[in-house]
Amino acid sequence: MAGSHVLADILCGVDGTRASYEAVSQAASLLATDGRLTLLVATEQRGSEPWETATVAPALAQRSLDRAQRLAHEAGVTRIEQVAATGPAEEVLLAGAREHSLLAMGAPNVSRLAHMFVGGISSEIVHALPCSLLVARRPPADVRFGERIMVASDGSDRSDALLSFAIGLAAGREAGLVLFHAPHAESSAQPTRIAAQTRRVREALDDLAVVCVEPGRPQTTIAEAAAREGASLLLVASRARSGLRALGSVSERLVHSAPCSVLVLRPEDLSR
Repeated sequence: MAGSHVLADILCGVDGTRASYEAVSQAASLLATDGRLTLLVATEQRGSEPWETATVAPALAQRSLDRAQRLAHEAGVTRIEQVAATGPAEEVLLAGAREHSLLAMGAPNVSRLAHMFVGGISSEIVHALPCSLLVARRPPADVRFGERIMVASDGSDRSDALLSFAIGLAAGREAGLVLFHAPHAESSAQPTRIAAQTRRVREALDDLAVVCVEPGRPQTTIAEAAAREGASLLLVASRARSGLRALGSVSERLVHSAPCSVLVLRPEDLSR
């Protein structure tokens, strides 16, 4: 399927939190057969002796890596690497992400505004986006991860490739797929493309496909629909914006506001 290489080489940030272990489990679930999963922990030294501290202590770092590796093994992953790097977490993750096709990390546990104010890792990575990104959250009650997938199409040229990826992922997992489109005043979407995508998803997945077209602000209506449909994974395409233009990015907002895991795919990954 188009862009499937993005699931063959995944870097997963680990820090000993439940969110990061959820990211490991979900990355393992998405990893292609014989794909490689690299587990990365960042230890940042702060201060000077005798007051030197680390954001993740060396002992905790190794325990976190070992637990993450056990989770990946239990999920059937055979190619696993461990990496411990010293430095600020956001710098270490961004540097490592450039060598992989997908970065997986736990969802932020503070508000989007707070993350923007303190230079939050997830905001920084979505803005820079050196590779595609999975931000992991625990699935809704009684729903397995990836059992019900939602893809947000804006009706643009690049959305056809995003839908192809979504259909391939859903078909491979025998999962339900919700195609969602939110027409709004500033949209340049082509209605004929949305109609064609509706036919494609229904022909490919039959009764496992659901189509929702609801007008409104995309970042709000997409998040609300994901909650209503019980989605455990939301697929969106990034416009690869940076600087001030990225502050209004739908994908960046959804990383913080979505009720489920979010897979942000770069256009160049979808076209391969």
